[in-house]
Parts: sequence; C-alpha cells; structure tokens
Amino acid sequence: MTVPILRREFLKHGGRVLAGGLVAANGTTLAEPQPLREYRRGGMLYRRLGSTDLFVSTLSFGSHINPAYRVGGGLNDEGQSRRDRHIAKAFDYGVNMVDVYENAGQWEPMAELVKGRRDKVLVSICRQFSEFVGNHIDQAAQLYGHVDLYRIYVGDASAVSPRQIEDWDVMRRAKRMGKVRAIGISTHNESMMLSALKEFEGLDYIMFPYNFIHARADYSEVLPKAIQQGVGLIAIKPLAAGSIVKLDPKAPPGSKPENSRIQVYKKTNRQLLPAVVTKLTESLNRMPDESLCQAAIRFVYSRPFITSAMPGMFQEHEVDDNYGALSRQIKLGQNQHEALNAARRLCDAFGPNWLPSHYRWLDQRWRV
Repeated sequence: MTVPILRREFLKHGGRVLAGGLVAANGTTLAEPQPLREYRRGGMLYRRLGSTDLFVSTLSFGSHINPAYRVGGGLNDEGQSRRDRHIAKAFDYGVNMVDVYENAGQWEPMAELVKGRRDKVLVSICRQFSEFVGNHIDQAAQLYGHVDLYRIYVGDASAVSPRQIEDWDVMRRAKRMGKVRAIGISTHNESMMLSALKEFEGLDYIMFPYNFIHARADYSEVLPKAIQQGVGLIAIKPLAAGSIVKLDPKAPPGSKPENSRIQVYKKTNRQLLPAVVTKLTESLNRMPDESLCQAAIRFVYSRPFITSAMPGMFQEHEVDDNYGALSRQIKLGQNQHEALNAARRLCDAFGPNWLPSHYRWLDQRWRV
C-alpha cells in the first residue's frame, strides 16, 4: 500500500530513493512528497503563489495611499511617515509582500524601506502609465535589483487585446532574463480573467476583487480553471475598498471607506440589494468580540485557493486588526485539524466496526 509521508519523517526513518520511488527502511513504498503549498512562521501563514517558487504572506500590504494626506502625485511628509510606519509594523508581523504604485509616489520610499532586507520582501508592481512595458520593468529592476511580481491592468473588457498580448510577450522575455520573478494581471471582470487564462501563456497570478459578498455571486467559472492551471490568486479589495466598514457599527473611530462614494453593491457589477448584503453578513458567523471587518477578511483568509489578501491599510489599528483576524483564522484551522485527527483516532480505535457492515467498503476506499 502507498503511504503518504512528510520528507522529515522519510529521512528520520532512514528512507532512500530507488528507481521505483521512495522506499522506507522497512521496505514500505512511500508516495512522492507533494510540493509544499503553505507553511507557518510565528503568527504568519505563507502560501505558494500558484506554480511559482514564491511564498507570499497571507496578508499583504496594498498599494493605495491615504487620500487625506495626498499631495499631487504622492503623500505629504506626515502621510509618508505614517505609511512607512505602518508598513514597518506589517513587516514585524511577518508580512512579506507590498504592492507599490508609481503614480502614488511610492517607488522611492519603498526602495528605502527594503534596504537591508530586500531578500525578505516581495515587491509587487503594476504598470499604470502608457509607458512601454519593457522600459517600465527596466526602471523598476534598476531601482529594486529585480521585480518580484509584475502585472498589467487589463481593464474590464470581455477579452484581452492584441496590444495586451504584445505587452505580455515582453513580460515573458523579462521573466526569462531574470528581471521579474512572476508575471500576472489585475482586473475586476471574470470574462477578462477567462480570456487571460486562455491567451496569456505562462500566467503566474491574477489579482482580482474578492470579498465575502462578491465571492458568492461571481467567479464560479474562472476559479476552477485558474486552480487547475496552477495560477495564483491574490484578493484585492477584501474589504470592498473599505466600504464594508459602513456596515459595521463596531468599527473603530476614524475607520471609513477609501472613497465615501464606494459601496459594496454596484450596478456596474452584479447588483446586490441591501437585504441580500444583510443576509450574507449574517452568514459570516462572527464571534462576540469580532468586528465585521475582521470577520470579513477572515473569510478571505479561509479560502485555501487565495494566496494572499491585499487590503489597503491607512491606520495602525487596521494593520493590527487584519493581522489579528489572520491569527484567529490560523487558530480556528488548527482546532478543525485537531478535531479531524481526534475523529480519525477514534475510528482507528473502533477498527472496521465503526461503520455498519454494508458501508465498510467506504472505509477501505478512504484509507487507500
């Protein structure tokens, strides 16, 4: 019988590799270890980005800057100091990816922040101007040494354009040359995501809006295809650009949407009536001491196919709350695994008699 085993256990028991696969010291044939999909360090969970060799923190830091401190193409001194402080705190929590918008004046501040820790931080960049992709990548690579994640925003049309396909070929060449480690797209539209999965060879990841409300209505076709193709999925707007705050009477003082006109249900997407939003909110199973925002982002963390949730964080308590929600999700996940393991041990104690005789074939199938 083939038995799955962890690599450390394989080595511990004196296993060896033969032509037919892995063989333990006692002669038992072992299943080839599966590639690591996630691991935990401290209170942070890291997940593999699709089929790449990058492991991204389940909480990452979004690119949007606080509009209250925006001046021209960047932040004033106070706003920049606040953002830098929040990012540094996120690093302390184990966050290892930051999305950086050039049109928000964040390229140079981020280069300063990652000095001395470049090998520990994944820099994510999106082209926002009409500049040639190749030049843009070269400029970013010169500043950061290389670009970890590079994407183009492909808009919300029904299919990618010939120009976008040309851009994609340039991105693929840049990756082959070692300037970029992973290439992807961002879009708000499922049709565009499906088109990219079909047309963009070597697509490593997709950034798309995903939160507990829109997740129930959209993406039913694209998610299985992306997972099957080994494409990483990064959730932007996990709190609907902060608009879920408007539904939360327990939101801390100063919490507000990034833009007061943003709402969680829009005619430009699939319309969701307020009554539907209320029902979906009730389905989150919030804990007594948990804010709606924490429950909402915990929902995104709980989706195993989502590599990372990338909210914008404008206040220090938002960094704390988002990390706290992840810690809670990890603990809940551990409790669930412990419950399953306890159930399995109980079944082992009962042996084959734990099922009625006419269902014992199920036990054999499960164990194999």
